[in-house]
Amino acid sequence: MSKKRRSYAKSILIIIAAILIIILAYLGSPLSKVRNITVKGVSDLGAQQVIDATQINDNSLLVGVFVRQNSISEKTHKQLPSVKSVSFKTKNLRDLTIVVHEYPTLGLIFKDGYYYRIIDNGKILSNKLKSYTGNYPIYTDFDKKSDLIKITQIYKKMPESVKNNISEIHNAKTKINPYRIKIDMNDGNKIIADTRTVDKKMKYYPSIASQMKKKGVIDLEVGAYSYPFDSKK
Repeated sequence: MSKKRRSYAKSILIIIAAILIIILAYLGSPLSKVRNITVKGVSDLGAQQVIDATQINDNSLLVGVFVRQNSISEKTHKQLPSVKSVSFKTKNLRDLTIVVHEYPTLGLIFKDGYYYRIIDNGKILSNKLKSYTGNYPIYTDFDKKSDLIKITQIYKKMPESVKNNISEIHNAKTKINPYRIKIDMNDGNKIIADTRTVDKKMKYYPSIASQMKKKGVIDLEVGAYSYPFDSKK
C-alpha cells in the first residue's frame, strides 16, 4: 500500500473514531435524554395517561424513543385500547411531542352504576366511569353486541349537527318491526325510527324540528311526520 493510501486510510479511521466518540459522548450526556413531553391529539384521555402508558420519562433516550416507536405504539394500544397508535415529533433535539391517534368514541352504555365507552372499532372499554364528558349518546337495551355495534356505525354516519343533538338511543324492537328504535334528542323531541333507514332520514331532522310549534314526536319509521306530545295520537 502506498504512503498516500495509508495516510488516507488512517484519516478515515480517525474520522470514524471521532464520530464514535462524539456519539458516545452525546448518548452519555443529559443532552441525549428527553427533557419536556407534550401530548397532542387526545380527546377522551388525559395526557398523563398516555405518557404513563408509553413509559417515556426524563431518563429516556430520545434516539431510543424513535428507534422503538413501533413497539411503544403497540404497548400503548394494549394498555389504552382507545389509542389506535402513537407517533413522535421532536423539537430542539430535547423536547418530545407524543401525537396520539385515537379511535373516536361513538357513545356509552350504562350498566350497574357505571358508564362504559364504545369506540369506533366496536370495542366496549372496560374502564368504569362514574360520569363522563363529551356530547355522546347513551345506548340502552341493546343486549346483543352485534346490534350495539350496528347502531353505533349508523350513528357514526349521521351529520354532525344531528349527532350533537342526540341524547339517548333505545332499542325499541317489536314483533312487527325488529328494527325499531327510539331516539331522545337534547332539544326535547323524541324520534321513532327504523335502523334500516334512519341514517338517511335523520338528515331531515333539523328541517322537520324547525317547523314544529311544540315539542313532540317525529315518526320516521314509515314516511316522516310529527305530532306534539299532548296530541291524542
